[in-house]
Amino acid sequence: MIRRTLIVLTVVAATVSLNAEPAPSTKQTSVKSRKKSSATLKVAPATPLVEGWNNVNGEWIHSDGYKYINGQVVRTGTQTHKLPPKPPSKTLLKSVKPKPAPTPAPNSAAAKAAEKERNLRQQPASQTGTHL
Repeated sequence: MIRRTLIVLTVVAATVSLNAEPAPSTKQTSVKSRKKSSATLKVAPATPLVEGWNNVNGEWIHSDGYKYINGQVVRTGTQTHKLPPKPPSKTLLKSVKPKPAPTPAPNSAAAKAAEKERNLRQQPASQTGTHL
């Protein structure tokens, strides 16, 4: 009997504490601080992916949860019991070209520093001779 009442009391206390609302704060904040805090809390929504194949960081990803890897369509999401999508077309694959890495100008300080570092690096000795 004591166990039942103890269990009932703990359940009632837990539900009351979960439904309790916080007490209103008596501290007044200025209008300026309210404006600043609301401005900093704004979050820009992410741009949604377009239906079909998208090139994201050099990987072809389909909106249904598939990736195009080494000429094959591979499922990365949950199973949808649908046929896998067709791979991206050759024209779509060719349309995205990687940007070439910028090379420093030949007379710039960065190019001179890189050349100096290459010249100071030790090269291994040749192993062509024999000592018999």
